[in-house]
Amino acid sequence: MKKLSGWYLVFLLFCITPVNAELPSLGDPTQKEISPHEEHLMGKHFFKTLKANVPFVDDLLVNEYLDALGQKLVSHSDQPDKQFKFFILNIPSINAFAGPDAYIGIHTGLILKANNESQLAGVLAHEITHVTQRHLARAMTESSVSLAAMFATIIAGILLSTQNPQAGAAVLYGSSAAVMQSQINFTRHNEHEADRIGIQILREAHINPQGMSEFFGTLLKEASSNNILSQMEYLRTHPLNSTRVAEAQNRLQSDDKQLPDDSLDFQLTKARILVKTASSLNQLITYIEKLDTKKQTLASQYTLAIAYIEQGDSQKAIKILNRLIKRHDHLWFQLALAKAYETSQQNQQAYNVLRQLSQLYPNYLPVTVHYALILNQLKQYEETKKILKQQLQKKRHPKIFQILAQTYYTNGQITAALEATSKQYELEGYLQLAAQQIDYALKQEVLDNNTRQRLLSRKNELLGKITKEQAQ
Repeated sequence: MKKLSGWYLVFLLFCITPVNAELPSLGDPTQKEISPHEEHLMGKHFFKTLKANVPFVDDLLVNEYLDALGQKLVSHSDQPDKQFKFFILNIPSINAFAGPDAYIGIHTGLILKANNESQLAGVLAHEITHVTQRHLARAMTESSVSLAAMFATIIAGILLSTQNPQAGAAVLYGSSAAVMQSQINFTRHNEHEADRIGIQILREAHINPQGMSEFFGTLLKEASSNNILSQMEYLRTHPLNSTRVAEAQNRLQSDDKQLPDDSLDFQLTKARILVKTASSLNQLITYIEKLDTKKQTLASQYTLAIAYIEQGDSQKAIKILNRLIKRHDHLWFQLALAKAYETSQQNQQAYNVLRQLSQLYPNYLPVTVHYALILNQLKQYEETKKILKQQLQKKRHPKIFQILAQTYYTNGQITAALEATSKQYELEGYLQLAAQQIDYALKQEVLDNNTRQRLLSRKNELLGKITKEQAQ
């Protein structure tokens, strides 16, 4: 991978925290078109750099929702089998971006700004199109030096925005005017293409595409009237003007109005992010408590309940959630009730709720994780292992292996715990750390021949993957 080292040197200059040394060196794309494999490795490094420096939203419910919405849209794109990674950064500014190799990031500020699901879906469809049309890869090939500087500037802005939105805006706005001008025509073409194809994706996914033009129009109007550009990173990374908004509006069809534009899942996702990012839970709680009864919605009451849980007032949360469950049988209300029981030390009640949910939703990751954790608290370790292994048949997720490893450790099964941790690290992209866990497992004093052979086979598999990455 010596071809891309120049490009990546610029990128790494903006990294605040050193990233694991196992990452590949990437070279100068001026030599030839960037291959899909090279872009794949760049995407992995891009994502790890963000993980090392930027706070992510690790809420399973929120991430499962975003992934489900994103994958629904991807299934209606012209690359339905491409593997996309959707994630949320805990940054208050309004932005979204597509990194190399289908890594799509959304800021919490954007989700909170969106009024309904169609507006968020419009942004996602736009970013998905940037990926499927290979806008970033094509731009790196056609103008490698300037785009490298632009991309590094955007990364620097993201990192700075976590601490100071105005500082991040200054980097994005003022550091590379010449670079931005050299790419403006190409970028405008990309943005219009992403709008056009994104609207078609929304329509085919049976989501009202009106949300895309609505959201872009709202951002443009507020930025000009309220002078809040420091919070509007989206307008710098996605050049936007009234003509483009009008064109998006003109692409709508009369039948689009019949398509749904919102979901309770979106509103509850927004509620969870609101609680997670609130500067003062007391103020948030007071605000909702003072709302007129007619303005109380399922989402506002759910917000109040989970805010109470976070504040440690679980009994109030339990009362609200029981009322909500009588009005609507949404799964998230049941999960919040189980969490409220757990935080108030009523583990048996939490177990009863989660056991029933596990039977009704056996493949839903948030249910499995919460159920496994309560089972471990009740020392039902064999049942924990059983449901986690069942989940792995449906979906392999680092969290499952993490809890599985903890369960094995508690049971004194050190080798099995190390194997599970190795698989967790592999899924997270840390191959060297994954191989290291296998080395530790091989040093255990009591290993039967079958276990030793399995561990050696896995180590060789990991080393082969590491070698393949380093050889590119």
